[in-house]
Amino acid sequence: MRKQSWEALVGMNRLCAVFICTVLTGGSAFAADAWFGIDTPDARERWSAQARAALSAPDFPENSIRLPVADDRFAAIKGAEIYGYLEDVAAVTQAERPPGEKFWGRIAGSAAELATAEYMADKFRTFGLTDVKLAPVQGKGQWWPLDWSITLLGNEFYGEGTTDYTFPSAFPALQLIGEPLSIVDMEADLIYVGHGHPVDLVGRDLEGKIAVMLASIQPDPFFQTARGYVDAVIEAGALGVLTVMDAPGNHSYALEDMGPPDAPAFVLGGDDGRFLMDAIAAAPTGKPLRARINLQAEVREPWRGANVIGTVRGETDEWVAVIAHLDGYFESANDNGAGLASLLALARFFADEERPIPRRNMLFVGTSGHHEFSDGATALIASHADELDKSVVVMNVEHPASTSSLFRGPLKFKHFTLPGQVSTTNTHGGRTLNVSSSRELMIDIYREAIDRYGLVVGSILERRPPTGDAIEFFQEGYTVVQILDSNIWYHSDGDTIDTIQPVGLARATRVYAEVLSEIETHDREALVRQR
Repeated sequence: MRKQSWEALVGMNRLCAVFICTVLTGGSAFAADAWFGIDTPDARERWSAQARAALSAPDFPENSIRLPVADDRFAAIKGAEIYGYLEDVAAVTQAERPPGEKFWGRIAGSAAELATAEYMADKFRTFGLTDVKLAPVQGKGQWWPLDWSITLLGNEFYGEGTTDYTFPSAFPALQLIGEPLSIVDMEADLIYVGHGHPVDLVGRDLEGKIAVMLASIQPDPFFQTARGYVDAVIEAGALGVLTVMDAPGNHSYALEDMGPPDAPAFVLGGDDGRFLMDAIAAAPTGKPLRARINLQAEVREPWRGANVIGTVRGETDEWVAVIAHLDGYFESANDNGAGLASLLALARFFADEERPIPRRNMLFVGTSGHHEFSDGATALIASHADELDKSVVVMNVEHPASTSSLFRGPLKFKHFTLPGQVSTTNTHGGRTLNVSSSRELMIDIYREAIDRYGLVVGSILERRPPTGDAIEFFQEGYTVVQILDSNIWYHSDGDTIDTIQPVGLARATRVYAEVLSEIETHDREALVRQR
């Protein structure tokens, strides 16, 4: 075996040095540095912040729309204009954030959601839409986390100066249907269970422990490996679950369906989670780390929100509806502030008095309560059944234009490790296209518009029932179309406006405008879903 100097060994990996020292000393305390000498989350966050900066100052900005203005009948839809609406929505959201509230955003029925609806109503009136109104939406009882903390318990055994560490990114798994929950100073050993899949639980004793499981995003926090497996970890005996989001930075994630309603389940941001997993690996055998959980959640009275509705009158009694949901967690720039901004730009364009009167009436709607039970979509269907029964299409505008980004986690070589990093591109995230009617004419209209503006979409059309608010309209038999993406900051406090570029908003919105305009030239029977 080749000899290596102690200096080279330390240079390879500090965590490796910790392990060797533990073995040589029989598992006794040795470390001079706190937490086994591994990097703390704040040190990791400094690197994450540098990587995130590439979003706002890239060497190669997003590809421009190369279509000559003379050949672009939608050139009046400007990216800067749409981005301005997005900035307004973000500002309203921040302004209405209740002081001290840890669960915040344009939550269904909140002051921020209502203020956003009022902002859009003012814009509708300015653009010249008619019948502008805020229509009440009645929600249900709302599970609401009030306060919480996850604390990793320090011990001098882990290194001189080791003190308790409270994870700033920890966020409770959200419940749509649940009961009040009170967890006070629950302390237990931590056990790592991999992805928490059945094979990861083989031979592991989870009884009375807090499980730590890894969620690999594929390609975003909605589609990730922990979804659907947290409940089984609790059923295997764990007192609670901490799900580590293998994602950039140290963001908080508001995710539904990530744990049962009667046990504490939390999601940790990437830097907190990687620190925790490194610390678990560094702990000597027989001396597991311990954590303390606190969580207070209540079920609030049924909420009340409002849909914002405006109309552009056409020449016939047929309709098209364009919808975008108002609510979102945290600033929620992509989900769905950008959708609201795009909808506003479409409303302004089609309401322009210098344009010909459209063939069909156009209904523009911001819907309330998407992240609850799509109550706003349900209310719209009930209040506008006559119009929807004569509709050609319902276009759902959701997550239209985030910059294409992915996260490359730490890459370990024999002698060094590359830190994790955000990789961004000069275009927009891939989207799924859903045309619920599967009518070839409608699909061809999308093919032409997508090709014309260079929109990035999945090569296979989604023919399954649509997601989100669109499912409510699909279930009623209406023809629904939507283009939707979810970026790597989905449902997190990292979903801010630096993930959106003006050219991306223009590209997506012009595609929507072309589709709506081409639909005008065809009869309803050739486009709609056969009910």
